Amino acid sequence: MLAGAVVVGTAGIAQAQVASSVDTAPLQFALNLHYLSTNMLQLAIYGAGRQLPAQYIRGGETLDRPGVSATSAKQVSFPAGTRDIQARIQEIADSLWFRTLFLRDLLRADSPAQNQIDMTAERFTAMFRLAGAIGPGDSFDPYASPVDLALAAETILAVQATALNGLSTLYTNPVIRASMLSMAATAATDVTTIRTILMAASAARPEIVTMVDRMASWRNGIGGGDTTDRGLSPVPVNGRLAARLALTDDDGLHLSRTPGHALNVLFMTPGAATQGGFFPTGINGTFKTGAAN
Repeated sequence: MLAGAVVVGTAGIAQAQVASSVDTAPLQFALNLHYLSTNMLQLAIYGAGRQLPAQYIRGGETLDRPGVSATSAKQVSFPAGTRDIQARIQEIADSLWFRTLFLRDLLRADSPAQNQIDMTAERFTAMFRLAGAIGPGDSFDPYASPVDLALAAETILAVQATALNGLSTLYTNPVIRASMLSMAATAATDVTTIRTILMAASAARPEIVTMVDRMASWRNGIGGGDTTDRGLSPVPVNGRLAARLALTDDDGLHLSRTPGHALNVLFMTPGAATQGGFFPTGINGTFKTGAAN
């Protein structure tokens, strides 16, 4: 049975690799999103040396298009009382690693090289100040504690989940479409898990809900367009107040955002920028410009 599963899986990937150029652009964008989230959480969980290695960040499959290694995240210490948080984030980090490799298997020679990624505390501080989640003179270190890591990861994973959902309508190859719909569903689960961690932590730190609310409002505003985010504060549902842990609309469907709107958040600007924020030198691929809002 195992051998049969391997054969079927290999056949599916082989069929998917005949993707048209129409499919290449959204796959490249999905890979760029995974470069950020995978490097950040791998380093935060496992420490130095666990960033994506050279063979997984270069352009294509040859050595003459090297990527830029990401080393600006730090390992987080998980005290005994936070091992449940560690287990959940570690599972997400490992899933991201293998999803990154899967995307590269689909793209092969069309894999974009990883550009510089800035995951420093200073970068997150700038983002949290812009959102009003902290004061203009305050600092935010995502690597200071497990809950702070979850606060930082919530924005990265929320953008990734909604962007992957938005990309799902662009695929023409049926094998790729099925795979990427599954990936979008997994990404939605990831961000719901992080938001569940934050809601639980808010019992001891009530300000967490306000911080998530303000980050969601900022992400929603900087990207323009329709609603792409939800806060954690309880909202009326069928005559009762309920927190919305999943990023869903009133019909229970997961929210989505375009590549341009995702880049507005990641570049930290509402303009049609090609670099900034977490990507100081931009990203490679067809979708690499923020929306003009």
